[in-house]
Amino acid sequence: MTDGGTAFQPGAEEVSVPFRPRSAYAGYRAFGDGDGAVLVEPKITHKLREAAENATAERRIAGGLLYGRGWADEQGAYLVIGGYLEAGPGENSGDRISSDGPDNFTLSEADLRLLREDAARMYSASLEVGWWRTLPDLGEFGPNDFVTQAELVGPDGVGLLVYGSGPHWGTAYLGPDGHAPDTAGTLTVVVESEVVPARDPVPESDEPERIDLGAGESLLTDPGEIPAPPAEIDVDDLDPGHGPAEEPRPAGSVSARREPVLTPAPQPTGRRVISPVSVPAQEWGVKPPISGSEMPVDVMIVIGALVVVAIVAAIIIGVLLKSAAIGVIVGVVGLIAIFVFRWMSHL
Repeated sequence: MTDGGTAFQPGAEEVSVPFRPRSAYAGYRAFGDGDGAVLVEPKITHKLREAAENATAERRIAGGLLYGRGWADEQGAYLVIGGYLEAGPGENSGDRISSDGPDNFTLSEADLRLLREDAARMYSASLEVGWWRTLPDLGEFGPNDFVTQAELVGPDGVGLLVYGSGPHWGTAYLGPDGHAPDTAGTLTVVVESEVVPARDPVPESDEPERIDLGAGESLLTDPGEIPAPPAEIDVDDLDPGHGPAEEPRPAGSVSARREPVLTPAPQPTGRRVISPVSVPAQEWGVKPPISGSEMPVDVMIVIGALVVVAIVAAIIIGVLLKSAAIGVIVGVVGLIAIFVFRWMSHL
């Protein structure tokens, strides 16, 4: 066995079954709820139903062997079916659906031999635990089926009857005598809700209770005693220099009213900055005028470099042409071009 499980072999001697709670198989189709219960893996139930539907559509009976392993828990021993094999169509007698009464389906010796050879390769971790067959619709085992059950099923084995149509999936026959399980359905696990322990009563203390007036707590002992809202203050009742005149309180009373503290509004400091959005010159397509004193430093550096280049170029041209007049003319034209370009860029 690959996972420690024990599979039941029909007719085998009694063996010790490993312990595993059946709650680990929640969602499996269950037949029986105590000792001797049978659980079928959901994937296997779907495949068996599909095989039954296909066989019904072809007007034949399908059947084969079941494979699984056994476990035990506090409720007793139970069987888990995790595999199946289907006999080939047309290889067993009585596998055609007839309209004149019960069929005579049975698994032949030759087909059983082939199935068990395949099982030795496919289900080496499990053992044969029973057999299965189909019916076109809701029904029950016939006389031949009980004979097959007695031959193929051991004390802890099962025979499954799977329906090819209708809302019902099928039923199970337990043991070699084919007795019906006490219950059938889907295995569900009931999880007990957690019990929240009751809180211990807070011990009474001789120390006086502290009240945080700043957090809005009240000195009233009765929650129903809600203080009335303060009355409007008349300007004539103000005590000059001391605020509103307080009404006399009875001796021993405690006031929870706190004098308001007024904080002056912050005043702006430094030079006032005018947002460029509010300047009329910042409208779309209009550039604000830039005076000579507002020229950026990087622009001044570029213009100065251009002036120097123009002068140097004029000197070089005058030397090459051996004419001072031509050099002066070139230098003046270059300077005029620079300043005209600068002036045009600020229009």
